[in-house]
Amino acid sequence: MAGIEIQLSVSKPLYQRLEQTARLAQCEVQDVIVSTLETALPFLPEHLHLEDAADLTRLALLDDETLRALAETFLPRLQQRRFITLLRKEEAGRLRVGERKEWEGLKHIYLRISRMKAKAQFILDQRAKGRKA
Repeated sequence: MAGIEIQLSVSKPLYQRLEQTARLAQCEVQDVIVSTLETALPFLPEHLHLEDAADLTRLALLDDETLRALAETFLPRLQQRRFITLLRKEEAGRLRVGERKEWEGLKHIYLRISRMKAKAQFILDQRAKGRKA
């Protein structure tokens, strides 16, 4: 596949790291840059909502350690307990009016965290596939 040439400006310390990596891998600096970009940038499914595509693109800028931390995120313990309590009350039909608003808010937070976890895991999976290729 024909490539597109670009001009790139990097700091001296970054270039030294690129050079060292290329020397150790016995390849050109350009190959290290292209390989790093291919690994870091995910292949996004074609039919994504714009918001999801933007989220995945932003998450792709994070390192693996940060992505793993996001993928393992849970509600804080107190909110988790309250979530379970309100869930059980709702299932039993005993949710009071004041609790309903709290329940809706906790569900929203839980859903936001779940989506973030899934997106972070998607990026990690894409990177793992890229490393195996």
